[in-house]
Amino acid sequence: MICYPKAYDSLQASLLPDLDLTVDDWSDRFMVIPKSSGSNEYGNYRTDRTPHAREIMRCLSDSHPCKEVVAMVASQMFKTQVCLNWFGSTVHQSPSNFLWLMPTGKLHKRLAARIDKTIAAVDVLRERVAKPNSRSAINNIDTKEYKGGTLFIATAGSAANLAEVPARRVAVDEVDRCEANVDGEGDPIKLAKARQTTFTYNRKSFFYSSPTIDGESKIDELYRFGTQRRALAECVHCGHPQELIFENLVRTDDGLVLYPCESCGAMHKESDKPQMFRRGLWSEAEIQNAEVESFKASAMYQPYGWLAWADLMDEYETAKKAQEAGNDSMMIVFYNTRLARTWKRTIQKVSFEAIKERAESYSLRLCPSGVLFLTAGIDTQDNRLAVHIIGWGRNLHAWVIDYVELPGDPAEDKVWNDLTDLLNRNIEHVSGAELRVIASAIDTGGHRGEAVKNFVRSKLIQCPIAIHGAVKINAQPLSKGSMQDVTWKGVLDKRGVTLHSVGTIEIKHHLFARLQNDAGKEPEEITLHFSNQLTDEYFAGIVSESYNPNKRRYEKKPGVRNEPLDTLVYAYSALHHATIRAHRFTEADWLRLEQAITEKKVSMSVSAGKININTFARFR
Repeated sequence: MICYPKAYDSLQASLLPDLDLTVDDWSDRFMVIPKSSGSNEYGNYRTDRTPHAREIMRCLSDSHPCKEVVAMVASQMFKTQVCLNWFGSTVHQSPSNFLWLMPTGKLHKRLAARIDKTIAAVDVLRERVAKPNSRSAINNIDTKEYKGGTLFIATAGSAANLAEVPARRVAVDEVDRCEANVDGEGDPIKLAKARQTTFTYNRKSFFYSSPTIDGESKIDELYRFGTQRRALAECVHCGHPQELIFENLVRTDDGLVLYPCESCGAMHKESDKPQMFRRGLWSEAEIQNAEVESFKASAMYQPYGWLAWADLMDEYETAKKAQEAGNDSMMIVFYNTRLARTWKRTIQKVSFEAIKERAESYSLRLCPSGVLFLTAGIDTQDNRLAVHIIGWGRNLHAWVIDYVELPGDPAEDKVWNDLTDLLNRNIEHVSGAELRVIASAIDTGGHRGEAVKNFVRSKLIQCPIAIHGAVKINAQPLSKGSMQDVTWKGVLDKRGVTLHSVGTIEIKHHLFARLQNDAGKEPEEITLHFSNQLTDEYFAGIVSESYNPNKRRYEKKPGVRNEPLDTLVYAYSALHHATIRAHRFTEADWLRLEQAITEKKVSMSVSAGKININTFARFR
């Protein structure tokens, strides 16, 4: 008798028709955002909170005829939640294999945890997905089995992860952050689609990301191949639907940020957003494509209570100041992650003659006014070390203080003794103070990598940094690093050294942009200064490479040595070391450094995460 109710429930469930809700309707009925997710708006999911997500979810529904959905959308909007909704609808209504790709292992772990929390919070998913550590089914960080299918979570950085299982549904998170060529085997998008070969008629893919550089952005390419729909808002005064353009925002004298209607001219306040976005309108298709629906939305469409228009304007103004100071990295991030626009990078072509013509009449190994501290970049060849010493000032304006080549095989001690002497020697400042190089990045590439690591381990100079070129195209200037063993003269030291990767491509983009922008400026406005005591060979070496947008890399010009450019890149990377972090200096930091120079308190040392100038500590 006790079993009768369970038997009746099972029979009743078997007689009920299968649900055939669109993804948005399913989400409004069943999806729950768990409190443990950290969201400010946890609880029952409501599509009307982000109305523009509705059309995307309808396109992901089985009932919609398209095969691919592309969302080129600003960061922190609704992309991942839409994919979670799609996955939940799949498990509940039409279970089949689901492949979800992430650009990095760190994001992979974060997504797996978010999925686990969602499953635990949604009744219809919890009863269908295998329990964690279950003996009868699998539920771990990579694989989650459910009735009728399996979710496979993988990184796009390994071709092996993309070749194991067939999948009817495929999602690729942050497409533009994925490796462009997985293990030399091709585009991860194409590799992911290959998993759908046996699902020609009912396959569905979801590709979503904020964009990156114009001509290099994969999500922009996918968007342009599709229908190219743009998010719209309705005027609360006249009802006119229109695309919200960031440049049209107006800040009043009292600081209020408003948006004018392009039709009637009436102003909209931030609090008008719910009514403006109520119907979640999108523009008509620019291109008729029955198989690919593509959507674009900027952070202008963030719901009321999320990122405000005033916040967007503040971010833009901060990025604009940095750009005017010669650093366009913040503006690129703003365009990509806030405006969902690609950044049009001008291919910088600078001649060494042009750089030499604007060289200034200051002496090498004498720090001009404006220099506040020094870093060095060292390139290792089989028969020499190339050393670049750079002085840095406010807004990371730079002066070349010295460039020398030390002859000798790095497998022997002599050249390293010469380098130690060079970098530990004080350099006079025009104020009468003396400076010393506080950090040096040394390349471990080539045939002398173990010799470099052995020298770094010896710590004969201040803050030696072992580096190598990063594999990722858009890598950060300097990674956190990983511990490496050191084998020197047959002896293995497992204590080793920390090896950091350097984002050479992004740094070269930045440096060439400086060289281009400095043209025609007065000396006080120049961001990268050169002494007229430098040789023609040096100036030719600074512009020894040119960018190939098709291969997305810098290529060396024939017959020109590129050590001056490489070592400049390394000296720049040293700024980002955890003991310095000059890219994060505040106005107060610069003022304290200037005061230290004025008072000639310039005995610098680096230890315990601080730059110490006598009693002055950068990170006090």
